[in-house]
Order: sequence, then C-alpha cells, then structure tokens
Amino acid sequence: MKKSILLFGLSLMLFACSEDEAAPVNPANEPEATVGNKVLLLKVDALTNVFEGGKELEFPEADSFTIDYDYVSPGDFGGITLNYAEVNMPIFDGTIHWMGLGERSYPALLDAPDAFATVEEAVEMPALTDFEFADYVEEGEGFTGEEMSDIQSLWNSIDNLEQVKDYRLSNPNAKIHLFLYTPSVGVGNPAEWDWYVILKN
Repeated sequence: MKKSILLFGLSLMLFACSEDEAAPVNPANEPEATVGNKVLLLKVDALTNVFEGGKELEFPEADSFTIDYDYVSPGDFGGITLNYAEVNMPIFDGTIHWMGLGERSYPALLDAPDAFATVEEAVEMPALTDFEFADYVEEGEGFTGEEMSDIQSLWNSIDNLEQVKDYRLSNPNAKIHLFLYTPSVGVGNPAEWDWYVILKN
C-alpha cells in the first residue's frame, strides 16, 4: 500500500514538472502586452481649442479602417453615428436638435484630460493631406470641412499627449479624422460644439 502511495506521489511530481517546463518563463508574472485594434477619440472645444478628454476604443481585428456615417437630419430631432465600417461597430453616437441641444450617447463617458499622460516634446503636426474631415451632411446643410482653416490650433491642443505620439509612431500613414459635433443647429451656438479627433493605431 505504501509503495502505491509513493508511486502515485512521484507520478504527480513528474506531471507537475513537465507542465512547468512547457509554460513560458515569466518571472515577474506580468500580463503579456498586446497592441490590439484600437481607435483613439479625443474631444477638443470648438471655440477655445482646449482638450476636454477622450476615450481609447477597442475593436475586433480588421484589415483596414473606414468610417461611415448614419446621419438623421434634424427637422426637429436628428442625430449622427460614426461607425467603424469593417467591424460594424460605433465610434461615436449623438443626437442633434434644431433650436435645442442634443447630447453624446456613445461613448457614454470620456476619460478626463488629466488621465492622459503627456510628453515633453510635442508631436510634429502631420501634413494637411493626412487629415480627413467627416463630411456627413447633405449638400447645403451644416458644416463642411472646407470651412475649417486652422487645423494647426486644433492639433496643438493634443500634440503633447503620449497616446498621440504612440499612435502616430505605430501607424504614421493613417489618416487623422476630424469630426465636428454640432448638437445644436438652426440658431446653433458654436460654444456648444466640439471637435473629435480620431486616430487609428
């Protein structure tokens, strides 16, 4: 009986050792770093160009990155959804009111500006051809990208963020998408409007 117990114990020890040898060595027991498929959404006040926070969004893997728009013109109430077309998932969603004030519903919450690490040396502004406007409105209605002349001031509000630097280093040829969210139209108040800068890693 004692021999059987001893043999059983030795078998367990050998099995445990073989599993340990097969496992990768990770002395610090730290999780593996993964890049993943991510989009960085940054909010900037349309009048003051003050950075107001943002959100890093994760998506399933995809071979490319295209934004498409689901826009409902605000007869009284409308809205705009920006979708990551290849995975059919939202990047942004918000209502638009005629003679009123809509609100962003997705992402529901943004991380505060102080949650974003900064770098000492600002990220150089990319060429103007690297910027792309979210021109989702119908002809003759609302804002178009052609009216935006001061991209430099907008870029200056986010050029010291560590994530902006990381995203540009990991994907330097990606377009930088600029989206002006106007929750109030008609006699809309530009003080209520915000730019969203969208970067892809």
